[in-house]
Amino acid sequence: MTVVFDLDDTLYAEMEFVRSAYRAIARRYGLHLLDPMMRASSPREAFDSTGLPIADQLKVYREHFPDIRLPWLSLYTLSMLRNRGHRLGLVTDGRSVTQRNKIRALGLERFIDPELIFISEEVGSDKLSGQAFGRIMALCGENDKYVYVGDNPHKDFVAGNRLGWLTVCLLDGAFGENLFDQSLGGLPIENLPRKIICGLTELLDFDGFAKS
Repeated sequence: MTVVFDLDDTLYAEMEFVRSAYRAIARRYGLHLLDPMMRASSPREAFDSTGLPIADQLKVYREHFPDIRLPWLSLYTLSMLRNRGHRLGLVTDGRSVTQRNKIRALGLERFIDPELIFISEEVGSDKLSGQAFGRIMALCGENDKYVYVGDNPHKDFVAGNRLGWLTVCLLDGAFGENLFDQSLGGLPIENLPRKIICGLTELLDFDGFAKS
């Protein structure tokens, strides 16, 4: 079985990256900027609070090497899935430098197959296009079973559902501060996950996950 994960707000809390970026901006332009940034309700509000050019702040935000750590439950789940013989992949939307820095900071290379890491800027299209999912199937074989674990029902599950994958939504309770709306009401059926979990370790109890 091939188990593919989203990155932000799935394997770690994206707000940890945001706070890391605020600290990097404050180190670059003045530590007095940090407190109002940390109290802001959104990155845009944080950027506005500094009085600095938005473009300069975005450059630091996107290119800094983040001070983030892989949560213990994520580490445990990835370790157990690998030990059971499952191949692990990653499909994430974002800029290459930003997402690659996150991957390195979290130490995901220990668990994720390098050839199964797909970042939208590198692929040339986002998750909704399905290109990354199709390339994973080409690499692993159409007869394999596929799972995609994400958090954003507006874009994470459409391609996987279309291709017959088991799609799994990790609810916000796992980290408590998801950056995006996870409401399922009113969404078309193609957006809806096939399963919902409140913690990654629940994957270990799914049928077929006991062994590859």
